[in-house]
Amino acid sequence: MIANDNETAQPPGRATRSSLACAPCRYKHLRCDGKKPACSRCTVDKKECTYHASRRRGNPRQKQSQESSTTTTTVSDSSPASILENQRYFDLPVQVALNNNNVDLPQANSESILLGLYYEFFHAAHPCVLPRQFLNTYANQSAIQPLLLVLNYIGSLFASSMSSDSLHQEIQTYLVSIRNRTRSITGFDVQAVLLCSIAIYWCNEPDAGVELVDEAIRLALELGMNRQEYADENSQNDPILAESWRRTWWQIYITDTHIAGSTHKFPFRCSNIEMTVNLPCEERDYESGIIPRPRSLQEYDNREFFSDDEVGFSSYAELIGLTRGIDQALSPGATSDVQLYSSMCSNSDTSVTAWHSLLPNSKRTILRPDGTVDEVMFKAEFIMHTYTIEVHRPMSSLAYSTIEAISRCAPLAPSEGFNCSNSAERQLHTMKCLAAIDKLQYLLTLPTNITTHSPFIICMLANVTIAHLSACRFVLEGKKRTQCREKIRLTMGTLKRLSDYWTLGKRTYREIGIIAREILCLIDKSPTPAPEPLVDSSFVPSAVDLSALGLIPGPDFDFCAFFDSGIGATMEESRQLVL
Repeated sequence: MIANDNETAQPPGRATRSSLACAPCRYKHLRCDGKKPACSRCTVDKKECTYHASRRRGNPRQKQSQESSTTTTTVSDSSPASILENQRYFDLPVQVALNNNNVDLPQANSESILLGLYYEFFHAAHPCVLPRQFLNTYANQSAIQPLLLVLNYIGSLFASSMSSDSLHQEIQTYLVSIRNRTRSITGFDVQAVLLCSIAIYWCNEPDAGVELVDEAIRLALELGMNRQEYADENSQNDPILAESWRRTWWQIYITDTHIAGSTHKFPFRCSNIEMTVNLPCEERDYESGIIPRPRSLQEYDNREFFSDDEVGFSSYAELIGLTRGIDQALSPGATSDVQLYSSMCSNSDTSVTAWHSLLPNSKRTILRPDGTVDEVMFKAEFIMHTYTIEVHRPMSSLAYSTIEAISRCAPLAPSEGFNCSNSAERQLHTMKCLAAIDKLQYLLTLPTNITTHSPFIICMLANVTIAHLSACRFVLEGKKRTQCREKIRLTMGTLKRLSDYWTLGKRTYREIGIIAREILCLIDKSPTPAPEPLVDSSFVPSAVDLSALGLIPGPDFDFCAFFDSGIGATMEESRQLVL
């Protein structure tokens, strides 16, 4: 029987147990008192409280009476706009069953859950869309509907029992209308295409993802989102929407950085684009809707002349500042000129060191006083250490192996000219790589939910792991090599967690597994590291047979065990992949 406020009071000593729990309590397996219109737990937590129709037969007469006086909110229109009208924050589990067996789960609630999953697992790493509670203001506008479709699609990637195919098909139809310009383009379209590009890229369609990033850049430039005037003139006098437009451009810039890092193609697409848009505020201000006066790029570029009390910049602004410094340092692009490359290394070190030294005390540590992690600064330091390894490895003792070519994330091996004749210089580059690897390992041990970070860190982790394996082969000895085993387990375990949601992440995990098997095979044959780094001059990426990836062991394969045991016949499979 459904609990009701008008029921006769029960004798003291034993509470009445409700036979029907509301949807939020049911999802979290919590005790629910079944009160209507909202249970006590949802009332305290200020959540939307809904009751799904019971599938028990029960008393037909009683059921008819309940249906006539139901307090469940009805949604006549299943479009994303109507879904959002009564949205509230909703705690959601990692795995949500949304298959056909859940006949008591209305479509509106299904899409509401998908939106919740987007905000729980994806929004924090790409915070350009309006915070959820402010999205309701614009939910009825036709211009925002494609964006809501994309948000639901991304949310579906985190729902274990729901296919994303139908949403994916709707998105393809929408993208056709964008390319054909059959509809007016707004900032919401730029957000939709940008976020879709990230999801598509990591759903094992990297080429399509890159094309969508290019499309997002073109759309943003058509609208003028790289200029501050766009946010001012298209905010409808809403400072939160203006902040969203500013963040949209900077999210494009950061995503462009990730694409460049994942494909090892410099300079960035946005490198030579004029940008006058102001910098984002702190995340807590954006979520609260209390937007302070935006800081300009000019103010940031002169920050060394002001005290922290005079000019304060958000974590997001600091991330942008770091990215711009790396962009400028790597602007010459790929080169076989060793002297020019050495100059790029020096410029990169200068930019990164200057950026870090100018951080205010509150941002020099990622851990806040309450023990939580500043997620944006976490990403900034992750990028900083990854690029340090990327830049310095070619001139270090961390040699390249031909097997690395099977990984889409791995950079091409440098020419033999990069094999520094100056041993002191080579040692310096090696130490910088090893220091960056250790600092990244520290970041992975912090109390942060790694699955909520951008999937682009998958490639970052892959390259760090490959460099670490090379260190084990060519540099580390004795106890340090033994400690290396656990550190590699940490990065591989993180990769495995990220691969739970991203198809390309699964492939990357398997690629790194077989690379590790080959390098560990070299360790088994030659326990003493070579005195000089070895770069195979016959490195030909196209010669590696990628079809052999079908033979790579599954995600449960513990390649680290090869540190502790002899390399048996199983290693022959991976050895055959090396020319």
